[in-house]
Amino acid sequence: MFGFKKMGGVVLALTSVALLAGNAFADNINVNGKSRSMNVYAPKNIEKDRPLIIQMHGMNQDANYQQNAAKWEGIADTARIVVVFPNGENKAWDISGDKDINFLKAIINEMYTRYEIDKNRVYVSGFSMGGMMSYHAANKMGDMIAAIAPVSGGGGVNSPKRAMPIMHTHGTSDDVVNYNSTVNTVKSWVSAQKCSSNSQKIKPYPTTKSGSAASLEIWSGCTDNVEVRLLTIEGKGHWYSMDEAVSVNTSVEIWNFVKNYSLDGSSITPPAPAIVVPTNRDEIFNGGFDSSAVAWDLQLHGDGKATGDAKDGKYALDISAIGTQNYQVQLIQHDLHLEKDQWYEISFDASASAARTLEVNVEQHTDPWASYLKEKLNFDIGTESNTYTLKFQMTAATDTNGRLSFNAGAATGTLTLDNVMLKKIDAPEDETDGFVKPLRMNVDGVAQYSVFSMNGTFLGSVSADRVGLHDATKTLVKHPGMYLVKSHNGNVLRLKVK
Repeated sequence: MFGFKKMGGVVLALTSVALLAGNAFADNINVNGKSRSMNVYAPKNIEKDRPLIIQMHGMNQDANYQQNAAKWEGIADTARIVVVFPNGENKAWDISGDKDINFLKAIINEMYTRYEIDKNRVYVSGFSMGGMMSYHAANKMGDMIAAIAPVSGGGGVNSPKRAMPIMHTHGTSDDVVNYNSTVNTVKSWVSAQKCSSNSQKIKPYPTTKSGSAASLEIWSGCTDNVEVRLLTIEGKGHWYSMDEAVSVNTSVEIWNFVKNYSLDGSSITPPAPAIVVPTNRDEIFNGGFDSSAVAWDLQLHGDGKATGDAKDGKYALDISAIGTQNYQVQLIQHDLHLEKDQWYEISFDASASAARTLEVNVEQHTDPWASYLKEKLNFDIGTESNTYTLKFQMTAATDTNGRLSFNAGAATGTLTLDNVMLKKIDAPEDETDGFVKPLRMNVDGVAQYSVFSMNGTFLGSVSADRVGLHDATKTLVKHPGMYLVKSHNGNVLRLKVK
């Protein structure tokens, strides 16, 4: 039923555009004896065998409106492509019959006559009803279209001629075309094209923009190696998003996706296979940050402000403002399977631009975010990288979507994380009343103890007997967490301060 060929060669990804001087004009063509109108934009002196993208307007709009909203001219000049903005009759599209299918076919043939476009690289996109028309075209003339990119408009699967690469963009607050209904539409194409049921989720998108309202879900492993993508813009209504400051430039995102596909596979490289993050897993995924920040989610709450990304195999978190709670800047990984009564050990490497504390928690990923630790642990992080560990028993019911949270809202500056691991362990042999004893402590009566952070920083001395050691240390260190306590005879104790 499907037919699709992969591609070779390379084209540079477009991340920004410059508006250059091209040729823009309104024109008419004859379609089955009727005159149909369109706006055409082509770069000056465009070479032959260049791609064509057809961009369709929404209901009660027109070509001029869509051209102004989507601003494809800069992309066209940079990427050397032809863009056509057709006009639907009575400002609408025939999304069930062949009237506008014939119009699109006529546009493709006309652009080939004028510019010798590459017919293997024709892409169809549209907003609202124009998005619905994109899906209709995928069903009716998929053998002439290399990829589609609908925006805020859905359409079902109806015996397409081949597997279709799809990039769908939609706002969650769309009150004209319901977002949730469209998600179901996208998933119907995912199912029909036999894509992997495990999708890759990127939030925020792009990962370099921590405050972005956009997120991206990718289904790969589809028939003929196509991909289906859903670009979601939180809080966006029925509108074509071009606001890079808070989300994405939709036209740039569309081009960066569709350009990777060709009907004959002769033009450019397809997207790299998506990294599929397994759900319900009992270990940390990408704990070495070798695959950028995949599976990690930087969340900001309240007054917390920070940016973060994987650099040189480590995660660098740059915190510019803190709130009143540690969790107001947090790096999390969820989808963790935490089994009731099982003991676990978490370890990680950390350093900071200046000495600070870092709160670590294991908790529910949904409201009320109940902690699975007896108490959240605070670690003293120094400027040199050290390894930190904690052990806990999962006493709550088994959770298939638990999460590990690094709550970094205690201080500004840079925090670097690496080698994050979660593993099952046997119950510790000697853990009572907050004490974990790696070496035996033979001290009777009141004695002098030296207290260190877990990275070896000397914090001070206390005098206490064994019973009062916890309270004396707590008075010295102020923060709950694990500390190293050394007696006068050289024995070392790990002490959990509550």
